[in-house]
Amino acid sequence: MLLLFVTALLVLLIVAALDGLVASNEDEDTGNDGRPRWRPDIKPIELDLGSTDDLPESIDAVPDDGTGHWRVTVTLPSSVAGDHCAVAGDFNGWSVERTPMARAADGRWRAEVTLGGGVYRYKFHVAEDRWIVDPANGESEDDGFESRNSILRLGSLGRSGVSRSDVRAGEAAEHTEALEHDPSRPLYRHGLPDGRLRLRYRTFAGDSDRVSVLFGDGSSVPMEPIDSPEPFCFWQLDLPVPESRTEYTFALHGFVGDGAEGDPIVRDPRVFDLDPDGLRALVTPDWAKGAVWYQIFPERFRNGDPSNDPERVRPWTSDWTVPTEWEGADGQSFWEYYVYERMYGGDLAGIEEKLDHIVELGVTAIYLNPIFQAEAPHKYNATDFRHVDVGLGAGEDYDAAVAGEDLTDPATWGWTPSDRVFLDFLRACKSRGLRVVLDAVFNHVGVRHPAFVDVRENGLQSRFADWFSVRSWDPFEYVGWAGFDDLPEFAKEGEALASDAVKEHLFAITRRWMDPDGDGDPSDGIDGWRLDVPMELPAPFWEEWRTLVKSINPDAYIAGEIWHRADEWLGGAHFDAVMNYRFADPVVAWVGNVDHKIAVSELDRRLLELRLAYPDEATHTLMNLVGSHDTDRIASMLLNRDRPYDRSNQTQRREDYDNGRPGDVHFQRVRLIALVQATYVGAPMIYYGDEVGMWGADDPTNRKPMLWEDLEPYECPEENHVMEDHHAHYREVMALRGSHGALRTGTFRTVVADDAQDLWVYERGADGEALLVALNASSEVASFELPEAPFGPWEPCFGDAGAPLTGAPSTCVAPIAGRVWRSCAPGA
Repeated sequence: MLLLFVTALLVLLIVAALDGLVASNEDEDTGNDGRPRWRPDIKPIELDLGSTDDLPESIDAVPDDGTGHWRVTVTLPSSVAGDHCAVAGDFNGWSVERTPMARAADGRWRAEVTLGGGVYRYKFHVAEDRWIVDPANGESEDDGFESRNSILRLGSLGRSGVSRSDVRAGEAAEHTEALEHDPSRPLYRHGLPDGRLRLRYRTFAGDSDRVSVLFGDGSSVPMEPIDSPEPFCFWQLDLPVPESRTEYTFALHGFVGDGAEGDPIVRDPRVFDLDPDGLRALVTPDWAKGAVWYQIFPERFRNGDPSNDPERVRPWTSDWTVPTEWEGADGQSFWEYYVYERMYGGDLAGIEEKLDHIVELGVTAIYLNPIFQAEAPHKYNATDFRHVDVGLGAGEDYDAAVAGEDLTDPATWGWTPSDRVFLDFLRACKSRGLRVVLDAVFNHVGVRHPAFVDVRENGLQSRFADWFSVRSWDPFEYVGWAGFDDLPEFAKEGEALASDAVKEHLFAITRRWMDPDGDGDPSDGIDGWRLDVPMELPAPFWEEWRTLVKSINPDAYIAGEIWHRADEWLGGAHFDAVMNYRFADPVVAWVGNVDHKIAVSELDRRLLELRLAYPDEATHTLMNLVGSHDTDRIASMLLNRDRPYDRSNQTQRREDYDNGRPGDVHFQRVRLIALVQATYVGAPMIYYGDEVGMWGADDPTNRKPMLWEDLEPYECPEENHVMEDHHAHYREVMALRGSHGALRTGTFRTVVADDAQDLWVYERGADGEALLVALNASSEVASFELPEAPFGPWEPCFGDAGAPLTGAPSTCVAPIAGRVWRSCAPGA
């Protein structure tokens, strides 16, 4: 820390000598309160956001004086009935809690939000869990769920296609609209694990020659421009955290919107406050940075113990489309609803039986979909978080096993035979070097949960009466998650769970599985949690819960199921990472689409935005998936190209979805995507079966039983068989990641983003090693010139050995394929 302080001091002295920007206290203009004002020779910019004449009648936006943002009022007609209304959108994480609307004197619903310039998607959540688009806004887009999202455009940044060419000297409104520093977002300010502080500031590209941070004591430090998405330039500075509360702003050198000649210096008029006591630094587990994830849906992976099977189990190798003799006997049809209720007998013993398959794939961490006692195959309707499901474990009588236990008293909780099967499974995984993360579904339970059963039976007299969100006691009506009556939600009140008893129960569950014997040594417990629909629970709950988790095991991993960009969740207070659907979306659109294909330069831009949005500690631990139990499988996505990611992808709802077996070219593109996953920044996640060629539409078809070579032939063998060449490719690319540290935690640099050839080349580097990755998504051979090797000469380590490798003016990459080279320092 002393060395960092001395270095920072030297930087300040050098800056003072070079450009005279460090002012002495004697030269500083101070007020009567003794606090310094900003240097009078550096004039503030006037923030001008322009006009919003084209907004719909429901939206009123006025500049929020001095902030550089818009104060937006959203209005809904009085005709919207009910006692609740909220506006939700990508500006608040689609939360129905964060932006409630209030009825005004005129009967209309109103809410106010503060937003920067840009494009936003939104709709309204009203009573009875209804969603409606803005009736006064004529611009909307398909949301992929048989509805639409309204579109809000604010300022010049909200115009379609704003680019660097739109930025012209003298248009002050457009220039000042680009100036941004939002301390609430990690993109602009966050602590670093080494104790330093990272600051960023945004301008339009070409706006300024230089940018500096101005501090309240009169000092300044220059910032460096970093790789930035068009049309912006981000400026960055890492420095020691101040010892006391500090004010700062930003100086712009040669700002083109100022209109002055020469090298004028102006400053942002906004003053930002930094309290070192409130600064958070996200620190994530090192093991998660190097992980290869494997997601398992336990009931469909492998039946290792037939003795725990439920009464009716379908044959593992049976044709998915053909009913078993009992299916439909009660009048149900395939889609309504017996296909969702099928049981195949998959269990923990089956997963343990196939640990060799998992380890040989290069996997280092397993994420299990829910394993706690529940009725459905998916286990998201938990009966009991205290105990492992008997069908996944030992097959005992659950009711007898838990007799005498008190839900609110952990001292009464025993360990069932099924619980012990799981603890033995944990030991087996750890002995193979595998981490295990469980699915935490803390927002809702199933209707057989003991607390809900008691509430249903005893109403307001139940000791659990405040646990659930009950609309009416007579008749009994309650809130089910996403409108599903079989998933009663825990009640929330403001920024907390309504019942402290619920919180304490969930905390006790957390302790139980992280340190089973309660001896303070978490090595016998799970390695972390994947959180289901965490945005449905108040953020302060997760903040307190994270503190608990890290107190039990500082090396535990926390990942949230957040589908949108998750800036607000990755600042150090809540999660370590998220399931990175924002990686999957553009990668699939680049590799798989035709009519709606994005250019490789656009892919590169979107992923750069995402890398900037999160702290590096989060970026390296993101679960980089392409498909999951909540999407169609990746091979079927590529067969059904040109659809928005995870939209219009359920056979039961879309007759135009092709649920047939994908062709060879689709699997070839899957293999290219697997190479992207293995070599890009973050931790690749494989959804069980993708590695052997499984395919299918969204739920439930994406949850077919795993294909195993020793169980072949399957019914319909032409469709259901292990693709060994496909499997071998996954093993090879994941081994590549496992063998090279530069691919796990290394830096990232784009070398080529060639739209004409559809070629993407990037370099990863760490500790005397560099990997050069070239990916060709086109159907033609692509070529590029090898850049200068940073260490020793480039040596091939993956790809077509028959093509020119080194010593040629250009290097070829085969169609729909990739290649990798390595350069390393001696001894690396």
